[in-house]
Amino acid sequence: MKRDIDRLLAERNLNAAVVRGSTLDSPTVRYLTDGHKLEGVIILLRPGRPGVLIHNPMERDDAALTGMETALSTRWDLRSIANELHGDMLAAQAEQMRRILADYGVAGRVGFYGHGEIGQAHALLSKLEQTLTDVDVVVEFKDDLFTTARITKDEGEIAAMRDVAERANAVVAALAAMLSSRPVANGAKGSKAYLLAPDGQPLTVRYVKQFIHEQCVQQGLEQPGGNIFALGADAGVPHNQGNPDDRLELGKAIIFDFFPRPVGGGYFHDMTRTWCLGYAPKEVERAYQDTMSVFKLVMETLEVGNRTSAYQSITCKYYESLNYPTILTAPGTQVGYVHGLAHGLGLEIHEAPSFYAYEGNMAVVERGSVFTVEPGLYFPDKGYGVRIEDVVYCDEAGAFHSLTPFPKDLVLPVRK
Repeated sequence: MKRDIDRLLAERNLNAAVVRGSTLDSPTVRYLTDGHKLEGVIILLRPGRPGVLIHNPMERDDAALTGMETALSTRWDLRSIANELHGDMLAAQAEQMRRILADYGVAGRVGFYGHGEIGQAHALLSKLEQTLTDVDVVVEFKDDLFTTARITKDEGEIAAMRDVAERANAVVAALAAMLSSRPVANGAKGSKAYLLAPDGQPLTVRYVKQFIHEQCVQQGLEQPGGNIFALGADAGVPHNQGNPDDRLELGKAIIFDFFPRPVGGGYFHDMTRTWCLGYAPKEVERAYQDTMSVFKLVMETLEVGNRTSAYQSITCKYYESLNYPTILTAPGTQVGYVHGLAHGLGLEIHEAPSFYAYEGNMAVVERGSVFTVEPGLYFPDKGYGVRIEDVVYCDEAGAFHSLTPFPKDLVLPVRK
């Protein structure tokens, strides 16, 4: 949580932290500015003192709403500094930072954060190391200050995540109702029956995705990463987004993975449901029930303080007890259980903590954390895959709550 930042600075022996970026491209900037639209800002954080937001004069109104101390970037005008340095913009950015830190009396160990192209970031950090003679440039790769702070959410963040969850669930409910309402046409000899669109043509994945988009517009949601609506063999590849031309046939497994956020940015929701229209083949039903058993086992055994990696191991061992291959004993397998059980969720779809079982993963389940639980089985050669995913919140009392109440029925009824 934000209230932990001073402690995290102290744990890292940092005299200050500098964050560069914009609200739209840096989750850390959005986190610190409460989502107010700001471009190209520099944020200076020092223990026990208000944050300083250095911003463009055109954005002074939004900057004032953040509650931070504000300063105009024109005080250290980058173009003027670049002119002094004969147009060398890299040297100018480093010199601008030197002047900012000097004016605020910052020296010693300073951590640098934010998003950007890897080459540009490396070039700037290298130049800063040369330019900042009174500053030790500190960078973190794993479990950095803000990744760690964002693992746990405060009441305002949880309220925002509950809100987007409600809207996401409403979209899924509208989609399920639409699919169940469509008439069914018999397929040609040897092929499956399928749903009809309002124009009398086969209802396709393209139609479904357009419907999802329209429902998102109504709910004030956007899908920066699209969505997954994959049928049959495509559902057997976890991140296959689905073939737009596929028609929705009865009895074929559908994986619908939906991960929207509010329009303009904010906290994500992430949910997956597996459906079969009208009926489920026995093989799909068995895999689905086995996956539901894993889901319930994990939910029943979640406990604050437990290593997150333990739940990946539990999942693999349970699946293997049922004779499914998993990445625990068959690394790289593309059938069976092929991915991680869970991931943190927030301003990015995939955040800390990691639930993967690897040496060095010391993450534990924490109060205030929000994460997914998403076991699944995949058999593209057999023409199906199944996955169940809810978003789970651990409250301050250590109780776990699903933010994804939409039913987990495998069979979606269709019109007779």
